[in-house]
Amino acid sequence: MAENKILLARAEMEEYKALELFKQIASPTQWNAHLFLKPKMKQWSTKKKNYLAAPKHVEYDLPPKFISNIDFTFKIDESILNNDEAQTLYN
Repeated sequence: MAENKILLARAEMEEYKALELFKQIASPTQWNAHLFLKPKMKQWSTKKKNYLAAPKHVEYDLPPKFISNIDFTFKIDESILNNDEAQTLYN
């Protein structure tokens, strides 16, 4: 576990150094392209992660998080039904 964190930290450090080097040597056109593509790549990464997680959610029968926040209890106006009909609706 600790080795994985060390490897991840090294990879992030190398990426940061590469970005700093790119900032120094990039032309304005290249830097503008970088700024234009950065949010698109982040959005693509998020979509890819969600796309890969979706089959696992289906496999393990886990609903999305927003579904758990919805209240599925419905109140029925019992004045239009007699007690027996209302009881069958609740069961």
